[in-house]
Order: sequence, then structure tokens, then C-alpha cells
Amino acid sequence: MNIKSLVSVFAVMSGLGQVRAIEVKGEVQKLLGIETIDLAARSLPPEIVVFGSVLSPAPVIDLIRQISTARATVDVSQVALERVEKLFVSGNLVAGKEVQAARAQQELDKAALQALEDRLVLEWGPWFSVKSRDERDKLVGDLLAGRQSIIRLSIPRGEASVAKPVAARLHSFGQKKSSMRLTEIFPALSVDAAYQAQSYVGVIENKDASLAVGLSLTGAMEFEGKPREGMVVPQAAVVFYLGKAWIYQKSGDEEFERLEISIESPVDGGWFLVGDAIKPDDVVIKGVQSLLSQETLGPAEEK
Repeated sequence: MNIKSLVSVFAVMSGLGQVRAIEVKGEVQKLLGIETIDLAARSLPPEIVVFGSVLSPAPVIDLIRQISTARATVDVSQVALERVEKLFVSGNLVAGKEVQAARAQQELDKAALQALEDRLVLEWGPWFSVKSRDERDKLVGDLLAGRQSIIRLSIPRGEASVAKPVAARLHSFGQKKSSMRLTEIFPALSVDAAYQAQSYVGVIENKDASLAVGLSLTGAMEFEGKPREGMVVPQAAVVFYLGKAWIYQKSGDEEFERLEISIESPVDGGWFLVGDAIKPDDVVIKGVQSLLSQETLGPAEEK
């Protein structure tokens, strides 16, 4: 069977302007394994575009370890102070100045510890400072092993968040990169020098592989508020051609339209389209690449 003889390509007009369409006979549809589905409706929180970068964990690890050392020093000086105080009270040959020196050392050690704790708050925020010793030790281990990464999130200049961030969906550059969801987000205590805009800091769990320091990310930050209504286009339905993302939608028993879609809002398993950008019916999920190949084999025919 000559498949090309049973396929014709033409241009049609739709609400999106002129789009490419392809007519495929029923028997060819079976040969190409074409299957369609209806897109599922979905609601997502309001969001804003955000740019991310992976920060080096070295400064926070260094601070946490300095705090651990300072805390151990405080414990040692506390024991020393209690010892000389007991000896002094019991009448042993311990001069009062030794007690005073031990007390002074204890105060100095406490002040050094507090200064480091203050630095942790001022440089990294309360999310790090309120953690217990065990939680901090676990965080250091996860950062060193690459199980977690610290991300700076920057909102483009001119945009302003007016609600509390809920989460962020991020992905590195590339069409087939899966998105990463970030739920631990808090305001940054310094401005991003590159964007000179409002920034946040977040900690993300690396499920597949550790993120290289300096890696640039892009995505969207979700905020509290009225949800956005739309639909999810599965990844299997999308084909990339001429630098754009397309889907095929069945418009008749033997006709398929190729429609451009936005991939600005990636979600798990596909992309989210706001509102009614396309009809939700009969979107091709199998045989998409075959349709594109048949369409682009030769010049379009007018119909």
C-alpha cells in the first residue's frame, strides 16, 4: 500500500489563525497506530514566572559546623565553671578569681555561639536557624550527598508577589527535562544582584540526581489565591517542530489539525494550558510523530 497516496495535506482557518491539517484515510490511521484521548480538566494555583539558580551549600554548611563547634565549646566551659564553683564552695584551694575567669570564659563562649546563630538567621533566614541539632546534621549530610540543593528564586523586575508562595515548579533548559517541585520556600534576605528584584530561597529534594552548583533553572512560582482553570496536555501528545510545540487534534473522521501550544507551564507528565486555548476532544497521543512525518514529506496541497 502506498501510504502517501492516502494522505493529503492542506491549510485551514481556525480560531488560532491558519493551521496545517492532514487528511489520513481510516486504514492508514490503523497502520500508523493513531489513538486519541479527551484532555482532563485541572485547576492550578495562580503563578508567576520565576528564574532559579543552584547555590553552593558550602557557606551554610560551614556556618552550621562552626555553630556545632561553638556549642561544644560552650558545653566544655560550662563543665569547667561548675567544677571550680563546687571546689570554691567546698573550701578547696580555688581562688575567687579562678571562678570569675571561668564565668567570663563561659560568657565569651556563649556570645561567640550567639553571634554565629545570628549570622545564620541574617544570612540564610529562620528556616535554617530554627532547626534542631539533629535536623541540621541531617541537612548537612543531605547537602553533601547531593540529596538536597539550595535554590535562589528570582521574580523578574517589574513583577511583584502579593501573596505567600506555596510552591515552585522548576526545570532546567531543554524540552524533555522533567519538572521539579519545590515546597520549602522563604523570602531571601538579600537582593539577587543579577535581577535586582524580589527573591526567595528554597530547598529542593533531588530525586534523580544532584544539581550542579550554578545551574540555571526556569519555571513558575505558585501563590495562594483563586485557582486557574485549564487542561493538561500529556507529553505523549506533543511533538516539537521548527522550534515550537504542536499537537494533532482530530477534526473529522479522517482529518487532523496541527495546533501550536504553549509549554510555559510544565506539570508532571505534560503541560498545563490555561482556559480554553484548544478544544479538549480527540487529541492524538499515539502516532503523533508519524502524522508529522506524513505531513512534512511533501508540499501542502490546497483544499
